[in-house]
Amino acid sequence: MRVSHSASPYKKLAIIGFILASFFLLSLRLYRHLIPLFENFVTRLNTSGFAEYYPFFLPWLIGLLIVNTFMYIFPKQNRLSRLIIISVFCFFLLRYIWWRILFSVNKETAVNFLFSCLLILIEIALIVSPLWQFILTLNLKTRIPQAEKVSVAVKEGVYNPSVDIFIPSYNEPVEVIKRTIVACQAIEYEPKKVYLLDDGNRDYVRRLCEELNCGYITRENRLHAKAGNLNNALQKTSGDLIVVFDADFVPTTDFLRETVGFFQDSQLALLQTYQSFYSPDPICRNLGIDNLLPTEVDIFSRYYQRIRDSINTAICYGSSFVVRRKHLERIGGFVCGTLSEDYHTGIRLVAEGYKVIYLEKSLSAGLSAENCFGHIRQRKRWARGTIQTLFIPENPLRVKGLRWWQRLAHLEGIFQWFLSPIRLILLLLPLTYTLFQIVPIRATLEELIYFLFPLYFVQISIFSWLNFRSRSVLMSEVYNLVTAIPVSLEIIQTLINPFQSIFKVTPKGIKQDGYYFNWRLASPLIFFFILNLINLHTVSRRRELFTGVIDFNLIVFWNIYNLAILAWAIAALVEKPKPDVYQWLDVNFPVVFQSEGVSYRGVVTKMCEIGAEIVFNTTLKPTAGGRLLFTNNGLSLEVKKITPLEKHETFKLIFSDLSLTQYRQLIKMLFCQPNQWQPKNTPGELTMLWLLTKSLFTVFWDVIRFKLTQKKI
Repeated sequence: MRVSHSASPYKKLAIIGFILASFFLLSLRLYRHLIPLFENFVTRLNTSGFAEYYPFFLPWLIGLLIVNTFMYIFPKQNRLSRLIIISVFCFFLLRYIWWRILFSVNKETAVNFLFSCLLILIEIALIVSPLWQFILTLNLKTRIPQAEKVSVAVKEGVYNPSVDIFIPSYNEPVEVIKRTIVACQAIEYEPKKVYLLDDGNRDYVRRLCEELNCGYITRENRLHAKAGNLNNALQKTSGDLIVVFDADFVPTTDFLRETVGFFQDSQLALLQTYQSFYSPDPICRNLGIDNLLPTEVDIFSRYYQRIRDSINTAICYGSSFVVRRKHLERIGGFVCGTLSEDYHTGIRLVAEGYKVIYLEKSLSAGLSAENCFGHIRQRKRWARGTIQTLFIPENPLRVKGLRWWQRLAHLEGIFQWFLSPIRLILLLLPLTYTLFQIVPIRATLEELIYFLFPLYFVQISIFSWLNFRSRSVLMSEVYNLVTAIPVSLEIIQTLINPFQSIFKVTPKGIKQDGYYFNWRLASPLIFFFILNLINLHTVSRRRELFTGVIDFNLIVFWNIYNLAILAWAIAALVEKPKPDVYQWLDVNFPVVFQSEGVSYRGVVTKMCEIGAEIVFNTTLKPTAGGRLLFTNNGLSLEVKKITPLEKHETFKLIFSDLSLTQYRQLIKMLFCQPNQWQPKNTPGELTMLWLLTKSLFTVFWDVIRFKLTQKKI
């Protein structure tokens, strides 16, 4: 079977409909044969062997067999494999919803019926968003082949428009700003100018720009924050294209060669590129699994943006994008008055008939939020900025110029933020059984096996495969729970007063000497944990409460699941030490270290702007400083200090002050190589379960060991 790339949406829906109808008819036929077994399952199970009743597990086993077979055959997926797997998911989803609405609603009392309807609505709300995303993946496209074609004209000098590179800045440390300026200047494209847009009006930043020969633009006020800063620079420059990098982002040397060629299309207004991050997100870092997982926002660049681009609804997210000056000026510049000027500017451009597209190629990398406080502040800003969309002229649900499916995509993006308060309700629902004897679902173990298990395990199996291994289900739950309470409060405040909050920059370049537990963020989660723990104890002692109404095992599982997610979320709020403001990158550079007339060969395994970690190939080790020579590019750096470390006979080197030429070489080698930022793949769900469970003990032990070490010192 082959699905044409040019197939119409109606043809694709017809194919899905045919597959779903076939599955439904087969399931209905099977179900009719199973009714006698279904009614007497428990009685017969007590008197006969379990093998006689394997048909109850058939939907579960068949579903897992189909999806895992196709995921194994197509590890990189294509339209056919996505079509089959999504059809299987939709089939199990429809049969589950059919059962939930018709057979599992508790109608014994008005209160039970009300809570039953509430729970069904919550389940539908949690399913609608991923279902919409899954369907959109059927039309997924990639622009990487197109990038290779359009870049030819740029490389041959046929198409080389002038480019202004804007680096908006407010309060970032000078080390972060310097790194970004030098990286932007290292981009291999001739007609470009780099400007630092300093909204802090700092003299030392002005002097840094003079030293680096970088343009410097400031203004007397900070009206409209980042959007106002960009619009101010727009009036003082003249390049045909504008590139924007946040002050902590570093581009690769081929950034403009890979992006400028797209603008040969005169209707193209904005091109957003993939955003990678050279530092781990704080939640993964605190749990000690940052070397094994993608960052939290990787799923947005690798999955959500590609989905949106497939229906011409790509989002501009503030950094690493290219915009055509002429089209930007025609809409009045960057949209002001909101916390998401990037998102709303993209909406206005599309509404005016211009194109906003997405290139899923990693051409830059930035700093993740460096602690959970910054992570939460960033998410709250994004939540408020997105919901502000409902109160401004750029509201995609009302603005003229958008098609219905584009409005629907924007609505789904806005709706996702409202899932945070819904998840909090799910933490409390198990308590309704024991505290108020409210039972919002009638279900036996057999029904759960037959209807719930197939949907649950199929969804878990296909989730990371469909999002290109950028996120696992369990890790999504941890991320969502860490942010759920502050984001929920921010949503409520935004609905009451949309424009009360001011723009707050996410803190970057933070140093932390010891462990720190964020009690302010953790205390509500601890409260929920205690409630669920008490409820689990109560349930175990009042098992008779659930006889004939709801299966006892479902309540226990629900409670234990809540407790596990809460425990992982609480552990993620134990901030690890960060001894300096620099980012030590994992590298593999062959080097020669010369000290006291002797040469030692080795490999640099970690490195930043001030030093490196090295493993020597010889048993003889240096004891004094010297000179470090990189054999791959000839860079030579003076080492003023060398210190042995505990692990694997590794030594830490501290560099002497670098010249500007050496610094430029170092930044280019560390951060700017083409194809440098390759995404990681998330582990499978079982592996993820093991990693998260192990992290609880690891975090606890690391804190104790650190405290003991501090006492000795």
